[in-house]
Amino acid sequence: MAARGRKFSFLRLINNAFPNFARDDPNDVNLSPSQADALFSYQLALPNPRYLGDEAFSIAGIAGNKTLSRKVFRTLVKNEIIVSAPSEKDGREEGDVQMTVNTVGITKNFAHQLASISVHAQRKLVGLLFFWEEECTRWMLLDGEEREIVGLLEMDGESTDLRVALEAVRLKRILMPSERAEGTANVGVGVGHVLPSYG
Repeated sequence: MAARGRKFSFLRLINNAFPNFARDDPNDVNLSPSQADALFSYQLALPNPRYLGDEAFSIAGIAGNKTLSRKVFRTLVKNEIIVSAPSEKDGREEGDVQMTVNTVGITKNFAHQLASISVHAQRKLVGLLFFWEEECTRWMLLDGEEREIVGLLEMDGESTDLRVALEAVRLKRILMPSERAEGTANVGVGVGHVLPSYG
């Protein structure tokens, strides 16, 4: 019998009973480096890349198709876990919101709010949300660095060193997670995530 007020779903029962039907390891809830890179490149193609797109969850391998990804997106926006991209209708601009993921919004009701995806996918989604929160924090730091360099350029005039530093900051912003020297939380070990060891 289904919980009060909820319809019984045989597909949900099977997905929750056998999470190993997922495309990746059921015990690993972190994004793989290829999933993180796919998500990052999808986001960079959007007009407002800091705001998770409605197909981000299918791109990252959490939702099986784009329709389910849109449903997950709507649920996350409804529960104020993510912020939707600004549009002309709501009068917001891109710079109004720096943190587009609110992981504090993940409550004890998270599993019930996203009952349309398997438990394994829900766990992987939490990993994705923390990963994207880390990316937003990274971009905020890079924005601050860029503002500081631009301010110095305006005060001091042209400087080759400042121009190179500004270009380096802009390149860091679009660097794929697997290409970075530093590790990224909620992304599994892979190329670019293991620092070299000196034997």
